[in-house]
Amino acid sequence: MDAHPAQLLDDVVHQRVRLGILTVLSTEPRMAFTVLRDLLGQPDSGLSRHLRVLEDARLVDTDKVIEDRKPRTWISITEAGRHALRQELAALRSMMEAIENGGADLRAFVALLGDEPGERDQERAELVVSEVPAGFVMSRESAVDRNYRLVSMPAAAWGSHGDQALTFRSHGLLGGHFRSFASAAANAHVMLVELGNEEGPLAILRALAPSTLRMDGLDPYRAFLTDRDNGGKLGVCWMAAGRYLVCVSMTGDEEVIRELLPQFAAGQRAKLTR
Repeated sequence: MDAHPAQLLDDVVHQRVRLGILTVLSTEPRMAFTVLRDLLGQPDSGLSRHLRVLEDARLVDTDKVIEDRKPRTWISITEAGRHALRQELAALRSMMEAIENGGADLRAFVALLGDEPGERDQERAELVVSEVPAGFVMSRESAVDRNYRLVSMPAAAWGSHGDQALTFRSHGLLGGHFRSFASAAANAHVMLVELGNEEGPLAILRALAPSTLRMDGLDPYRAFLTDRDNGGKLGVCWMAAGRYLVCVSMTGDEEVIRELLPQFAAGQRAKLTR
């Protein structure tokens, strides 16, 4: 009996982003990392992780050089990569033919053509700051689903959840990630969401009131410092980068927030733009 077409797919090559990388690279002798990143719409960290997988499998080569006094990374596909891509495309054609001829398990194909389970969750988690000011430890984290619910705590009620859910979903919410950090002096929370396009995060920022708390080097952003009903202060900083919108919030004394919230926000901005 012939192998089912799905068995011909390669675990390394078939993943959506990696297949895209090989396809794009097959059209050029080499390509700059930044150009490849922009073509595929990937964050730096996500693209780097996929390139490492392909490089470990010897399907791509990377060349880090200095050009015009600036570091640059060039990516090229290897002969093994071209062969793997041809094999993958042949397997996909076999799958399509099986579907057209009525001999395919469509549910299996749908699963195979999607992202790896948790793939996007992991990529978003890598965009949320983890290196934080001394004294803070991570107290909880969770992926955020398309309905703006915490995956690990689906029944959890969190501040402004309903209004934010409607806003984010109206801009094509794809998912996100949430982390909380605790210290003796303050508690901090970082919530990242990925929206359907780059206009969404900027539109949401523009709809917010003007900042009441100044932070340098974070544009575009909105930051606020307000009183809490039960005492103390709440500091909030919203930032946009590409398709991502991030809210960094902190509760505690005003002096602590003015000192530490900008550090959290700067670390998060660096995570999004590196």
